[in-house]
Amino acid sequence: MKILLITTHPNFEKSIANKTIVAQLETDFADIEIRNLDKLYPDYQIDIAAEQEALIAADIVVLQYPFYWYSVPGMLKLWMDKVLSYGFAYGTGGDQLKGKFLLQSLTVGGAKESYHPNGYNHFKVEEFLRPIEQTAYLAQMKYQEPVYTFRNFQKEGVWNSESQVSAQAMKHATVLKERIRAITSSKKTAVKEFVSEWFRHFDTLDGNGYFVQYLAPEVQMKFPDSDAFTGHDGFHSWYNETKSGFEGTTTHDVQNLKVREVARHHFELDMEVALKGTMTTGAMVDLTVAESWTLHWDELSDRPVIDRYLVSLKK
Repeated sequence: MKILLITTHPNFEKSIANKTIVAQLETDFADIEIRNLDKLYPDYQIDIAAEQEALIAADIVVLQYPFYWYSVPGMLKLWMDKVLSYGFAYGTGGDQLKGKFLLQSLTVGGAKESYHPNGYNHFKVEEFLRPIEQTAYLAQMKYQEPVYTFRNFQKEGVWNSESQVSAQAMKHATVLKERIRAITSSKKTAVKEFVSEWFRHFDTLDGNGYFVQYLAPEVQMKFPDSDAFTGHDGFHSWYNETKSGFEGTTTHDVQNLKVREVARHHFELDMEVALKGTMTTGAMVDLTVAESWTLHWDELSDRPVIDRYLVSLKK
């Protein structure tokens, strides 16, 4: 999954926390694009087309910034005003950001206790972030719980030390990287869990209805000792014949499962499956097959859909 980091800071080069966090992400993620708005647009003339193109190409959008007067710095607000336009991010035809993840990472200068009903800032940080949260909802993005830390302002002899802020920034970056990795692996993990569930239903020789809900209408399928077929009708025919040949339940042991995300929410799977069961004739089945699937994760139904399912005897 491609990560787009949008960062801005009124004085980035002298920043300790934000500069450290951005450097850590740049080091740890190969597929990340970092757009420092202050460096790109010192004249505040934002290239809207370029920014929108970067957003379209991304799967995860991270906003990295210092919490500034209870909001975002002016450059980031200008970016939002110009780039998240009608027809692009919202409104008629404005679905270009649909399904993308939005994760905020912000450094707060004040102390944690000040962001409390009894503190001098009165409200929790999340309450100040509601406008951006709503912006994500309007753009049909997947808003993530923000990552933030306190006491990031440093003034020698007055408030924190440089080493304190630097150490905290490293911890902040670690949490942020973990959150990004959790997002990038979430669908892959869900696919792996689906494979286990799929074969549990094969073990009990469940009804056709369970399986076809996860098969694309034009799914391509091929099993040993049968011709290739396409679509739900072909599956019904194959499964009914196969199911009638078994006595009781079966066991499917999935081994060496490999899941590759070849495009956003599109996966290729390879695995070996050891099948054991008893035929109605009394014959015992004990064989291992190689399976190759392609599937995509349908965002509307939030479930996997198998597009191709090929099975061959393992040599």
